[in-house]
Amino acid sequence: MVANRASACLQARRWWVAIPSLMVPMGLVAGFCWWLTPSLESLKSDVAQEHRASRSNDLVQVGVANADETSEQLDLLPDWPEHRLEGQEAKQYLLDFMEYAVQKLDQVDGYSANLVRQERIKGELGLEQSLQIKVQHEPFAVYLRFEAPRPGKEALYHSGRFDDHLLAHNGDWTRRLFPRLKVDPHGPIALAENRHPITEAGLAHLARKLLHFRKLDLDDPRAETILDREIDENGKLWYCSTHSHSSFTEDRPFAYVEIRYCPELLIPLHIVSYDWPQPGCDDGELQLAERYHYENVNFDITFSELDFDPTNPDYGFQRY
Repeated sequence: MVANRASACLQARRWWVAIPSLMVPMGLVAGFCWWLTPSLESLKSDVAQEHRASRSNDLVQVGVANADETSEQLDLLPDWPEHRLEGQEAKQYLLDFMEYAVQKLDQVDGYSANLVRQERIKGELGLEQSLQIKVQHEPFAVYLRFEAPRPGKEALYHSGRFDDHLLAHNGDWTRRLFPRLKVDPHGPIALAENRHPITEAGLAHLARKLLHFRKLDLDDPRAETILDREIDENGKLWYCSTHSHSSFTEDRPFAYVEIRYCPELLIPLHIVSYDWPQPGCDDGELQLAERYHYENVNFDITFSELDFDPTNPDYGFQRY
């Protein structure tokens, strides 16, 4: 009995000795992480200086820059086919449609929206994510706020600022160790949980990519394009297109793609892409590669300087 008590006391003393020795390196790690965190004061002065040089007004009205010109172009665009259309006629119509969509988005200064996305990264399909997104086209800037499954996470990119780096922070407990990161948007840290860099985010980039593929389709007899209309589970009408290819090439990253276009905005808002089958896989089942769905798109929002500024008090880029 005495021996057991002595052993227990000795064990307790060891813990009391070990705890300080563990706390010291943990404190050093936390301090080092905070030291690496870029100062918001320096970022604030950088932002303010560039804003003074580039803008004289505190508010920027976001919307369609040339409404009359857009309206004239809309009159020139034929209506979406009433019934299923495929073949060369479908390819030509969709090429014209996407040229219009790109021109329309180029005339927009920016927008806010909700984005639902799911991506396969390094062979693993990630969880569905819900985000709030703000995009400014010139100069290009993106703000992202994650709502699920990791609420509170934020990311901010502004071309020409922050050394052309991405600012980001998590929404969980790790934020206390790393309050804020400043990383290369094309580097391994930024792309660890993203299939594409933030520099390619938004509807305008999506539309340009789709236009590029529609140009390839036009002269590719192996590319199959089908246009149609469909009603979703909520009773909403969508224009839709499907695209399939018979064999893999470097110019064809996906085997099969489904796209939905908004009949009111006449731009793509929903895209689902499927990877090519793995070599040696004979089941013929395609794996989801990426899925993006934009909703509540607002082209008439008014942005202020703070919308793409990490010092915005509504954002969480500050230290605790």
